[in-house]
Amino acid sequence: MKLTLKFGKRLKELRKKANLSQQELAELVGMESLNNISKLENGEQLPKKENLEKICKALKIEPKELFDFGHFKSKEELIKEMLELFEKSTLKDLQYFSKVINAYFEAR
Repeated sequence: MKLTLKFGKRLKELRKKANLSQQELAELVGMESLNNISKLENGEQLPKKENLEKICKALKIEPKELFDFGHFKSKEELIKEMLELFEKSTLKDLQYFSKVINAYFEAR
């Protein structure tokens, strides 16, 4: 997934968490148009540096939070990541992971 798309998805997530509409965020940031926030959230563009700082202030977050995309990984990316972790694990670790995963699926 492209950086602009990940950023947009994260911005929308954080805006909603702050209970702000696109219009309210645009006003807090001092953007002339609600369309600008929409373009950011749709991954069409990244914000200018000065707007990035204003967005963070409006959302009451640190800039690094806007770039925390770890939870947007695809199924394939997660499987690859888990396989790499499993390959590095000891037998004892794998036995523990197996119990945890089995317990999760039994509880579902």
